[in-house]
Formats: sequence, structure tokens, C-alpha cells
Amino acid sequence: MKKTILFVFITLFISNGYSQTNDIQSFIEKGIQLHDNGDYKGAIEQYKKALKIDKNSAIANYEIASSYFALKDYKKAIEYADIIINSKSNYADYAYILKGSALDILGKSKESINVYKEGIKEFPNNYLLYYNIALTYYNLKDFKNSETNVQKALVIKPTHPSSHFLLGLIMNDEGNRVKSLLALYNFLLLEPTGERAKNGYNLLITLLKKGVRKDSESSTTISISDNKSSDEFRAAELMVSLLEASKSLKENANKTEFELFTDNTKSFFSVLGELKKDNNGFWWDFYVDFFYAMINANYNQTFCYYISQSNEDEKINSWVNTNKDKVEELINWSKSYERKN
Repeated sequence: MKKTILFVFITLFISNGYSQTNDIQSFIEKGIQLHDNGDYKGAIEQYKKALKIDKNSAIANYEIASSYFALKDYKKAIEYADIIINSKSNYADYAYILKGSALDILGKSKESINVYKEGIKEFPNNYLLYYNIALTYYNLKDFKNSETNVQKALVIKPTHPSSHFLLGLIMNDEGNRVKSLLALYNFLLLEPTGERAKNGYNLLITLLKKGVRKDSESSTTISISDNKSSDEFRAAELMVSLLEASKSLKENANKTEFELFTDNTKSFFSVLGELKKDNNGFWWDFYVDFFYAMINANYNQTFCYYISQSNEDEKINSWVNTNKDKVEELINWSKSYERKN
């Protein structure tokens, strides 16, 4: 008789626990759907129902923090993020990111940086923590710390487009033309369409043309940056300007702007690859090796078409649409390429 009672009790206990778990999951799923539809207040109501069942639910606390963040109620977002961080539960790394972002928006950038540092100490392999602290440093115009951290993000996640884009902006602001070009080229490979791609592409073209002034039919003036920090790429920077100036040569008279862009991109990567033997470090190992290997694998033409989609040229977009097999081959190659750390 006692065994029967015990069995019934255990069965009811398990059944009740299973039911509560299902209820929590159901509330969270409804909340996520409402959040995705822009009904953040409705989402919060669902998450609170889940928290009534289990106040320590990591996913419920994180999702409610996320919805408060979307509502721009950053203090509430921080409150719930802290619950996750203090409990050291799942989603703690993302709670650090959310809290740091909220503090940054509230104008508490130094506190934000400290939060990211704490998060990095706990989760040294989360690339988004490095990216977010780099972004905060960038907005503070601390380009050195911004560059250091975004490079760490890229070593962990080479396919993160935002990190390449941020690095391109940092280098442009510091006057490092070649480094900015390398980061922007890689960004466009990962994100070739959209408003941000358009901005990145326009900056890329501007940098390629920088320092070249055509004075007359027979005279062109070339100037390069005197930024000492770019000495390792000084020869490459001069080469970029010479390539731009070469567009006016007779042998290039019948080439389209895109054909010249394709030729000069290949020459740019080729020269850098040849210079690599005398240089090493992040830029040479991470970017130059990658692009040199890419052109040696004969992907330059496909690459140039693919990254130029935001140019809104019908011929370029038509080529991409009719050569999807080549595009897919390039993308697969880039994903399988192993970067040097």
C-alpha cells in the first residue's frame, strides 16, 4: 500500500514538474513571437508569467531584459540582466553584452567598458563581448583599444561582418588607408548588400581613389599619407595610388570602370602577397594571406562582382544572378579557409 502511495506521489510530482516546464516554455515562445512582432509590452507580460513559475529561469530573465531594452527602458533591462549575471546561469555572457550596451546608451561608457571587461574575464571566447567593447572604445575615439579588441573578435569569429566594418572605420579614421581597404574588402564579402554595404563600398572606392589628382591630360599628381603608423604598408599605399593613376593610360582607355576596379583589386592583393614574405603580424597573416590565396584560386572576378552589388549596376547584379554557382563556390572557399591567429 505504501509503495502504491509513493508511486502515485512521484508520478504526480514528475507530471506536475513536466507541466510547469511546458508552461514556462509556452509563455516564453509566445513572448518571443510578440517581441518579434514589435509588441514588447505584450512579450514582457508573457515572460513575467514564466517567472511566476520559476523566478530563476535564465531564458525568461534574459528575454524580459531584451524586451525592456527594445522598449528603451534601459534601467529595467539592466535589472534583469544583473539577475542572470549574479546567478552565473546560462545566457550570462549575453547578459553582460546587454547590460554593457544599456549603460553605453545611458551615457555611462566607462561603466559599460568595465562590464564588458568582467564579461570577457568570464567568457574569453565570446567574440561579441570583444566587438561591443571595441565599439564603445571607438565611440570614445580611443582607437588603439578599439582596434585591439576588434582584432580579438575577428580571431575568434573571422566571419563576423560588423567587426570587419568597424575595423575598416577605425583604420580610416586613423589615416591607415591600406588597412582600411583590407577590412572593408572582407566586410563586403560577408555583407555585399544593404545600406551598410553601400556605405562600405562607397568608402572603399573613395579610398582607392584617394591621393590621386588629374591635373591635365598629361599630368597627374599623387600624394600619400605621412602617417608613420602605416609604414609597413607605405609601399602598398603608393601602389594603390599608382593603380588609380594608371586608369588614364592608353591601354586602359577602352576598359569600363568595373573592369579597372577588378584589375586593380587583383594587382593590389598580388603586390601585398609578394610583400608578405618580409612582413608578419595580424594584418599580413589574417588579411593579406587570405586575399592572396583567393586570387591564386582564381576567384578575383567573382569576388569583385559579388562585393559590388550595392553599386546597383544592373550588369553587375545580372552577372551575380546568372553565376550563382561561381558565387557559391567563392563563399564556400572563404568559409573553409583557415586564418592564421
